[in-house]
Amino acid sequence: MPISLRAAALRTALERALDEPVHALSTDRGVRIHAPAPAPDDSRWQQIYSVLSKGDVWGSSYTPMGPEVWAEIHEVSA
Repeated sequence: MPISLRAAALRTALERALDEPVHALSTDRGVRIHAPAPAPDDSRWQQIYSVLSKGDVWGSSYTPMGPEVWAEIHEVSA
């Protein structure tokens, strides 16, 4: 399933903020974009928060690979 322009824009913005590729997963509601979280004292956090807050829901979690940040775009079915 192709992702919406909104999800693609969020993905691109997060890649630019982190300066690295991020991952997109299809969910029951839409798309979840996630990436490893930078160190707590990283100067990019303000920009990262700005990007994440454009998602319908967003946050962070701890995975076996370490902390990550994520945002979800809920796609509306036609």
